[in-house]
Amino acid sequence: MINLVLTSDQRTRYSRMLALPNVDEQAMKSILDTHVTVVGAGGLGSPILRLLTAIGFGTIRVIDHDIVDLSNLQRQTIYNTDDIGTPKAETAVSNLAPMNPDVVFEPYSVTIREDNASDLLGGTDIILDGLDSIKARRAVNRASQELHIPYVYAGAIQHYANISTFIPGETGCLHCLLGDTQDTSEMTCENVGVTPTILSLAASIEVQEAIMISTQKEPSLANHLLHMDINQLSFDRFAIHRNEDCPVCSKKLSKEPAEEDDFMVTILCTGSFSISPPTRRKIDFNAVAKKLPAAYKSVVTEAFLKIIKDDGITITLLPKGNAVVEGVTSAKQALHDYKQILDV
Repeated sequence: MINLVLTSDQRTRYSRMLALPNVDEQAMKSILDTHVTVVGAGGLGSPILRLLTAIGFGTIRVIDHDIVDLSNLQRQTIYNTDDIGTPKAETAVSNLAPMNPDVVFEPYSVTIREDNASDLLGGTDIILDGLDSIKARRAVNRASQELHIPYVYAGAIQHYANISTFIPGETGCLHCLLGDTQDTSEMTCENVGVTPTILSLAASIEVQEAIMISTQKEPSLANHLLHMDINQLSFDRFAIHRNEDCPVCSKKLSKEPAEEDDFMVTILCTGSFSISPPTRRKIDFNAVAKKLPAAYKSVVTEAFLKIIKDDGITITLLPKGNAVVEGVTSAKQALHDYKQILDV
């Protein structure tokens, strides 16, 4: 741990934390020295990021592949109406940075997947879950076990949330809990809704678990699952255990086949499509824009290139090759339009 000394301004900024009986100056130094990664900057990620920033976690990495949509603003409280159409990771950092100058931010506008999760999560102390995909969570869980990084898991839909904390080598893992459960197109926030209140509550508990881990205390949800129903104001806490036959955490870690040769196309909650290329590469937005047909419109910024085709389809290209395609009805069409733009 870095031997930090709190400044006078920091003692004032964090005075209400320091007044707590279980948070002394050494604990606050630990928080300031903690590097956390928030995977997903949406409904769960928004309140997580606000709290982490205000509390003073020293480095916050933000991973998200989406762009801000009007339908997000009801619950994704780190974005404003003027942010619609911009990449979430960079926009979240831009909006949060003025809140706390002590915090260093690392935005990554990429899709987390089996073949890049370890690289994206490496070097961090705690992983916090803001995802809406079991497939992505499986990649995070596997990397968490491989890298020995604690993973605070949460999932929320409608009025319900589940939360647990997985400590590699000490508890079971997400696979022990979920088994072979897969994503279903029916159970998405677009189809069945989600209330902002359950998101804020679940996020607060995730951040509390991160505080416990960063200050070397036992997290309350290690070996436990908390189920919440905000509509009934019910909270149920269950003991959970490692599955001794778990292929991820109970045996020698076996890597699942990486997706290195495939583009990954994911339908988002908004009905648009996220495209993740097999390898990340630096995109020259100006060079791409110059090659576009004259009938296409484009907006070039440092954070993204937005292309509006003559048929109204919009492609938002992010710096490492990820993209969000709006106005198409299938993953096949989204990928076709993406490859046309980049000549791949």
